[in-house]
Amino acid sequence: MIAVIILFVVFGIAAGPLLARVRLTWLKRLVSWLVLAALIGLADRAMAASEPLPRMIGICCVLLGAMKGLVYAEWAGFQGLSMPRYAVFAFLWFGMDPGTFQTRRAGLTWKDDVGLGLLLMLAGILGAWCVWVMEWRHIFLMFLPMSLGLHFGALRVLKGALRIAGFSVRTLFPNLLKTQGIGDFWSRRWNVGYSQMMQRLVGKPVGKRLGEGFGVMAVFLGSGLLHELAITLPVRAGFGLPTLYFTFHGALTLMERKLGRPIGRLPALLAVMLPLGLLFPPAFQQEVIARCLDVFAITRGWMP
Repeated sequence: MIAVIILFVVFGIAAGPLLARVRLTWLKRLVSWLVLAALIGLADRAMAASEPLPRMIGICCVLLGAMKGLVYAEWAGFQGLSMPRYAVFAFLWFGMDPGTFQTRRAGLTWKDDVGLGLLLMLAGILGAWCVWVMEWRHIFLMFLPMSLGLHFGALRVLKGALRIAGFSVRTLFPNLLKTQGIGDFWSRRWNVGYSQMMQRLVGKPVGKRLGEGFGVMAVFLGSGLLHELAITLPVRAGFGLPTLYFTFHGALTLMERKLGRPIGRLPALLAVMLPLGLLFPPAFQQEVIARCLDVFAITRGWMP
């Protein structure tokens, strides 16, 4: 099963340079999205008998590989990356800006990223262990330490490692406490690579044809659908809730633009946190997030 998923991931990534050579933009985009849909369908079918957690991991790996191919095909044209550098972008980084890997630079700073990343990883692991020990099962309490350790810790260490190698990658999860509003949160604070990807693949094409407002809403609706693949499809429950979550945030973003000002840090963070149960439906909380915490069961023998 693992070999099949790896094959799908490699196929999705390998499709990028091939699709980049398609001259007709509409055809390239159509085939790219069809490749993604086909790979996700095949991965879901291949893992139909698996438990929700490994099914989620498998589907997300295939989804990430296919999205790497889509982004590269949209970006590269006939002048792209060398195959070794494309492999670094595709397999070793979670960002979505292939241009970062065109050149290597000497003297990039990295020590602060590695040091802070390791510290946050440790804090996240300890926090998740406390949540497991105390048997807290509220979605925010489960998600916070896991996100701290992975998004803000491990990915920061990975950023430092790539900067040591000479690639000027950006922080994917900058300081959330500097959030000014919903639009700022989703475009500049939370998973910058993902927002770049959605803007490149969805926002700009739709906005160019239908207007900026439609482009913004298309990004959020597209995000909802992609999260359905990563969250509700693996657990076979909660369909439509992640899309509702992102539709709500798309509407808030458009409201901010109409008002001409952001809604502020606290309202934005509350709007993100309070409806987390929509983004992560109960079945996903129980079958995936809580199961991830169960890894700490190995520490039972260490406890008095």
